[in-house]
Amino acid sequence: MHIRAAIERTGLVDMRVAVLAGSIKGGMRIAKEIENLPGIDVFVVACNVGMRSPLLRWSRELLLALKSFNWWTLTTKGCRYAQQGRLIILHRPLDDPASIERLRSLQCDVGLHAANVIYRDPTISAFRFGILNAHIGILPKYRGRCVAEWSVLQGDPTGVTVFFIDSGIDTGARTVLREFIPSNGWNCVRPFKNMLFGSDARLYRKALEALMQPGVRFEVNDILKGKRHYVMSRMFIHAVDEILRDRATLG
Repeated sequence: MHIRAAIERTGLVDMRVAVLAGSIKGGMRIAKEIENLPGIDVFVVACNVGMRSPLLRWSRELLLALKSFNWWTLTTKGCRYAQQGRLIILHRPLDDPASIERLRSLQCDVGLHAANVIYRDPTISAFRFGILNAHIGILPKYRGRCVAEWSVLQGDPTGVTVFFIDSGIDTGARTVLREFIPSNGWNCVRPFKNMLFGSDARLYRKALEALMQPGVRFEVNDILKGKRHYVMSRMFIHAVDEILRDRATLG
């Protein structure tokens, strides 16, 4: 509670932020969006999601870089971050004591979720104020998996909620912002979801800007007002696509 009170009273004037990413490319994409914010010091932490072998891991990193239209800019920026000590490569699992100690050594205020991992309490507590997640559903009603699909199926608004996580599934109590993003005009749910996922960098920037303002207030993510959703079956996904196509046809 004292952490929440401190942010709400003064805001975060100077902030050390680490992007926890599943690839260097993914981390740099978000870092590019936020690195020019006044008072922000950005680190990129590349996590070895799935504990790939060195050969597989670096082959994947190279392939992702080469598939980028701005691969030279990406490579140059990555080298600059590495030279400045702001690109950290984790070789062990994120919740390994060695990884947690490395995160603590950065003395970061906020982490940004960009890796396909579940965070445990020791990892979350390595950050002074916690880790933000850009969840592609409107909390508190839609927690868990396939929340964009379930929202469309049930006729509810779609969008993204940025909140401080805890070790549960979308149960962190502190919501920083939510943005409603309509599904109108989309005739298939997969590209719509990709667009929602791709909005994370922009919304992380908005969330950090909000946190830097004195008097910032968190909205409570009251899990009693929603429920956890699970992976949607193909039959239901087909029904969601039909709903989107019908909407697009009607204009």
